[in-house]
Amino acid sequence: MKKRILFFFLSLFLLCSPYWKAQTQGLDWTVYSSQQVLSIENALQYRFYPTAKTSLVINSKSNIENRLNFNQEAKNADLNVGLELMSKHFMHTISSDYQTFYDNSDLEPAAYVNKTAILGYHINYSPVDSLNIGIFSKGILRNEQDRYVNGYSLSSEGYWFGSNASYSNYILNSIAGISANAERKRMDWESFDYANLGANYNYYGNYLNFACLANYNYHSEDIYVLAAPEQNEIRSNYQLSDNQLRWNFDISGNLQYSPEDRVQLEIRDNYSLRQTSYSKSKIRNNTDHYNQAQLHLDYQISQKVSWQSDLAHTYAIKDYYYDLNTRQTDNRHIGSRINWEYSEGDSLIAAYFVNLQIIKFPEDDNQWDNDLLTHNLRFGWKHYWHERVVLGNWFGYSFSKDVYIDSLLSANNKEISSWTMFPECKFLIGDRIAFFQTYQIRADYSDYIYNTGKNNTLYRQLGYQYNLVFDTFPLIARTLDPRWLELPFRNSPENAFMIDLGFAYEENQYAQQKQSYYELQTKNRRWTASIDFRHDIKNLYWTLSPQYTWGTWKELTFNLNSACLFNNNSLIEFKLAPFIDNFENIDSVSFHNFSANKFFKMVKQCSEAADWRLSTTLRLYF
Repeated sequence: MKKRILFFFLSLFLLCSPYWKAQTQGLDWTVYSSQQVLSIENALQYRFYPTAKTSLVINSKSNIENRLNFNQEAKNADLNVGLELMSKHFMHTISSDYQTFYDNSDLEPAAYVNKTAILGYHINYSPVDSLNIGIFSKGILRNEQDRYVNGYSLSSEGYWFGSNASYSNYILNSIAGISANAERKRMDWESFDYANLGANYNYYGNYLNFACLANYNYHSEDIYVLAAPEQNEIRSNYQLSDNQLRWNFDISGNLQYSPEDRVQLEIRDNYSLRQTSYSKSKIRNNTDHYNQAQLHLDYQISQKVSWQSDLAHTYAIKDYYYDLNTRQTDNRHIGSRINWEYSEGDSLIAAYFVNLQIIKFPEDDNQWDNDLLTHNLRFGWKHYWHERVVLGNWFGYSFSKDVYIDSLLSANNKEISSWTMFPECKFLIGDRIAFFQTYQIRADYSDYIYNTGKNNTLYRQLGYQYNLVFDTFPLIARTLDPRWLELPFRNSPENAFMIDLGFAYEENQYAQQKQSYYELQTKNRRWTASIDFRHDIKNLYWTLSPQYTWGTWKELTFNLNSACLFNNNSLIEFKLAPFIDNFENIDSVSFHNFSANKFFKMVKQCSEAADWRLSTTLRLYF
């Protein structure tokens, strides 16, 4: 109740504040509700200038969440008030922060309450634009509910201080910078040390661009565990359980070389080393090595022919010191793509990619080692017929070989051949109506390399989707098709609406090989009908998107979204999304037995069976 009263007064303060001179004022309020959870979130930000070099900053946020599936209520709130004093090179900030957290559920014997108060001071020094130095210190008081003993609380106090510095400089056609920051926090049962050092360099030339970034991060944290009170104690106590040390080192570089306008070469490399160690739980110590190198070539052979080629290598090691399950992953990729635009907008595309993934477990006698080699070949065609009809088709073939090195797992070695085809056709009628057709045909054959009694398998997929769209925007302008934009079309009205009628079908079949034929094991079918309606009225828009799926399973979704912009980008937004996947207790209505009573009865049953998802957002800026 106190948090709600506080939020009310802060909201009232914000609404009355437009009459004061302020730089930023904002209020966000969101409500989300469903059968599983109810959530209310709000955030407030305000900056007020009492004098020319003084500013008062208020930031507040809170969240209330009720999980209905296991009866849990969680609340948290944060109120921060800061006073900034500015001079020529210095900025002083005095801030206070109050945080509360409440958690109550059937899984815990009593509610958990945590309250934290922070008072701090921060000074920032900027003698020049490229140099910035800051130092802060904070005092912390915390009071939390004892989880094991009802009615008692645990108190803690401590400090938190740190510093940061950054410097950058322009040298000829390049810019270089360095930054560093360090922090230390000490409380009765919370302690950590943090340090970060970063450097960057960028060079911009006529034909050559280069960028490099390096970063080192250090984090040491004490881990405390709350222990139940012993026989002679009336309160619980925190005990030091372990110390976790994490440090990361990352470096990345990017080189772009363009000797002429038609040729561009790019080289990238990213390397990172991460290590985590524990003082006591040494079995959890681990190290991550990661390196990725890439080479990309873009060559415009002629005005109508372009060629792109890629070469990449990724090497990663996940190393556990004591568990003997270190994993090494080696990924290699090479690919090439050529595009021939034989006439304006009409093009032929051919692409070929090879990927090799090698996984090794050297400390486990390599018994889980695996190699996966994949070849991908794709052909694409796009053609404009009489300007208003677009024909296209993608044809693909891929071949992969999945091999386990160890003989105990070699029974899983197999080859997979996949054939795919994706035809599509678009009809444009006038400037506001279009009919879209897309199809998909796919067949995957899995053949085991060794005769171990496992049957080869077949997977087939067939699908298509039709969309009839009417758009007064008009549709030509919304599609952004380069050829269609050259056609004459009307200007967009302030009151525009769009309706999209869709119908889709998909069938999946799974079969096993029996001698010289495949025997069908399972299949599923799905039909989907949908309507997507959108209406824009100046700064107001709303959408309605019902969708019904039937076949092997049934689903019904109904999405209603609306938003209104006003007062300098402020908005109010509403979303409603009921979902139904259980139709056992819903009576169907057909044309033969249709009546108003039966129809409204079915609507009521659908409303009771639906999982309602409701969201409302209010965002105000002054």
